Amino acid sequence: MKGEKTMVDPAGKTAVLDDAEARAARDPRGMLRRVVDLPEQLQEAAAIGAAVQPKLPQEIKHVLILGMGGSAIGGDLVKALVEAECRVPIAVSREYDVPAFVGPHTLVIASSYSGNTEETLSACRAAAERGAAVAAVTTGGVLAEWASAKGWPLVRLPQGLAPRAALGYSFVPLLKILEAAGIVSPKDGQLQEAVGVLKAMRDELGPDAPVQSNAAKQLAARLFGKLPLVYGTGGWRSAAAYRWKCQINENAKAPAWCNTFPELNHNETVGWEVPQAVTGLVELVVLRDRADSPRINRRIEVTVDIMRPAIAGVTEVWSRGESELARLLSLTYFGDFTSVYLALLNGVDPTPVRVIDRLKAELATLGPIA
Repeated sequence: MKGEKTMVDPAGKTAVLDDAEARAARDPRGMLRRVVDLPEQLQEAAAIGAAVQPKLPQEIKHVLILGMGGSAIGGDLVKALVEAECRVPIAVSREYDVPAFVGPHTLVIASSYSGNTEETLSACRAAAERGAAVAAVTTGGVLAEWASAKGWPLVRLPQGLAPRAALGYSFVPLLKILEAAGIVSPKDGQLQEAVGVLKAMRDELGPDAPVQSNAAKQLAARLFGKLPLVYGTGGWRSAAAYRWKCQINENAKAPAWCNTFPELNHNETVGWEVPQAVTGLVELVVLRDRADSPRINRRIEVTVDIMRPAIAGVTEVWSRGESELARLLSLTYFGDFTSVYLALLNGVDPTPVRVIDRLKAELATLGPIA
């Protein structure tokens, strides 16, 4: 990580990040432990995915991944990672319905951790009615019941997690299904490397590493009381930026935004021309990768120069590892740690999502989708 300014302790609040008892009091459901355990979750998810040998149609012309929230982010990451090599178009849908192209030659993967996500169930039913080949990734619920009754390939996941804490389970099985379909190359070696990279990172970023040497804790301190804005540099770096945004929203209970180069230079950049009170609250995080092109690198330099007078500060976070899979997960892992540390600084339990629960309860009064 490259910081643009020296870390300032927000009124002594960073002490909680190094105090095990204080962390446990603010994180009673153990979201931080879920982040720490991601490398092992990836290994378990690989074993779960490899054990499923789905019968898929010989001719697949499209792939559509259905999901919402934490169950959809795995689809975003998979799509961004493999679309350059995938021999058919691949898309992620967060809707109640499916696009017009869905039909008998479409592989539809319905990803719902609970198995009861109403948007995913609605779209899944629509896809099945159009004759698509459907596979399910879930812990149970209505989706598992449908899969069992209809003979769809079913990847059954371990229960007991918040969907956003099940990234390994929502990511790796999707890769395994695409590999089984013969439309992407095996990623076992890349996944093994990624596990090693993440284990090394948690020694540096995990809860036992003190603030003075922990870049994720330091970044959380910079984001405290600010409006986080995360920029990706295209492809899977932008998918990682969206993961950062969502993790800050759900874990830290804080607003956050994201955008991607080079598109942001054609609109958003103009918004920083005139410094305003609100722009002074923005803390920018730029996710970087050694494969960024010279033109993208220059765009970043110029954009930061334009923004610097208007915003609070800038931090660059660089990917780690050799393979694209490892570099992708290294960026998401850094963001996951940062979001939980920010939750602790904000004095909130990172696990509950009460406003989402309220919304679901209100929608439940309309009756079930199934």
